[in-house]
Amino acid sequence: MKPEQFQGDSAETGAPGEVVKVGVIRKRRDFLAMRNAEKAHSPSFLMLARHNPENGSVARFGLTATKKLGGAVVRNRIRRRIRAAVREIFPQYACAGVDYVLIARQAAYDRNYDALLDDMKRSLLRLTSNLT
Repeated sequence: MKPEQFQGDSAETGAPGEVVKVGVIRKRRDFLAMRNAEKAHSPSFLMLARHNPENGSVARFGLTATKKLGGAVVRNRIRRRIRAAVREIFPQYACAGVDYVLIARQAAYDRNYDALLDDMKRSLLRLTSNLT
């Protein structure tokens, strides 16, 4: 699936609870810009968020999985699970014009998928209240 296809239905307002387009952060400078971002901790990942007016009505996400988590097979499984959760949760709960970076933790590997979804919802809601 191409990044352009990695999105929900379009919504211009981008208010919480409405469907928002989801994009992908790919540039290193965008990851580095997240250093002073708001943080939300969960067992599965650390989520960072900051406003980016260049995004317009798109919420972008980036994902990192360090070698501390394990070999390539483990890291790839963690990435697949988190990306699947992002596809389900972000269109409804993410805010437009905000960049999100998820830093994976070891628990994301074998955590129950429903718990992973709950972690993501809770983190997005917490960050939404902090950013507004």
